[in-house]
Amino acid sequence: MKNRSLKDLFHLIKKVLPEEQNLYTFPPETLVGDALSIMGKNNISQVPVVSGSEVLGVFSFRSFSLGIQKLPNQREDLLGLNVEEFLEKLRFAHVSDDLAYLINEIDAKDAVLIGSPNKIQGIVSAIDALQYFYKVANPYILLLEIELAVRELIRESVDNDKLNYCISQSLKKHYEKMRQDLPDTVEDMSLHDYVEVITSKKTWENFNVAFGNNRNLVNSKLRKLPKLRNDVFHFKRELTIDEYDSLRAIREWLLTRIKRVEGSKENC
Repeated sequence: MKNRSLKDLFHLIKKVLPEEQNLYTFPPETLVGDALSIMGKNNISQVPVVSGSEVLGVFSFRSFSLGIQKLPNQREDLLGLNVEEFLEKLRFAHVSDDLAYLINEIDAKDAVLIGSPNKIQGIVSAIDALQYFYKVANPYILLLEIELAVRELIRESVDNDKLNYCISQSLKKHYEKMRQDLPDTVEDMSLHDYVEVITSKKTWENFNVAFGNNRNLVNSKLRKLPKLRNDVFHFKRELTIDEYDSLRAIREWLLTRIKRVEGSKENC
């Protein structure tokens, strides 16, 4: 933290700008056909058009389609025209700008330019912003889906009376140690509680249909979740690639278990 600015706590443009971005630019006399070919081959949607060091505007699939509608003679050889005939202006932003203030601009124009009109540094597209927010939100979404899926499988396995029995059998000592009352509904339970209730030898027989027959395997999948959830929701650290992969695998496993439970109900 010592080497970081406090501004880095916030979602700034520099966090969204792709690292080592290969920024393409076109001179204004570039033919539309050549520009579209380059853009298609490199999977890019908008390219700044530059004369000397001055940014004249941006050529994009969007600006091209809008520009065609304004041509007096739409039978012209469109691919033989210069890109400067199909430019649109995009807002310039600084790397230290707050991303939240630029979302509407990105939504309206699909991108913002980074730098200034005479010194362009990069471009942030709508897909860049989407990928950034997905990366930020993904661990929370995965853990949300996992926790809710575990909760629903518990509900499918036991009624309220049986749940209270399982809670007493598996959690009583833990809550006595904390000098707290036992939870009496599934909503009052923590993810740690879910894992303990499901995998306890005393209560496992109530959950083996919903979660699978191998208690040790289920325990190995679920046991790591409470700590990961705590680390994520208290912003202690970023997850590793292996931890992401593990969460995705657990999510898919739980989705399969949910489908099996629902399929069994339909066959009854």
